Amino acid sequence: MTGAASANGQPPALFDLEAAALAAEAESTPFAFVYKGHDYAVPPARVWPLSALRQIALGNLEAALPVLLGPDAFDQLTLDGLTLGELNLLFEQLGKQQGLDLPNSGPRAQRGSTRTSKRR
Repeated sequence: MTGAASANGQPPALFDLEAAALAAEAESTPFAFVYKGHDYAVPPARVWPLSALRQIALGNLEAALPVLLGPDAFDQLTLDGLTLGELNLLFEQLGKQQGLDLPNSGPRAQRGSTRTSKRR
């Protein structure tokens, strides 16, 4: 790959995506929570695998959670009886802390009715 020299005559440095991601991760805070006496931590959203984001976008929070927490932590939540309502509440709070609007997390707006014309 060849590139033009920068203003100082040196070739521009390549952007190191891996190093930048590691630096950003170090500045991020995981979402920590407790459930039935067990501590859990979801990593910051910026490091979530695309597979988890795909499941969240599809509204499949149950499939996203083991990707985010790891299978052992997810199994513990399941054994402790995590409910659908608690799962939705967890993702609602997770979204708030991470600054995300996650589907299927929190109350949905009611659909307005559509006026139809009367047939004669």
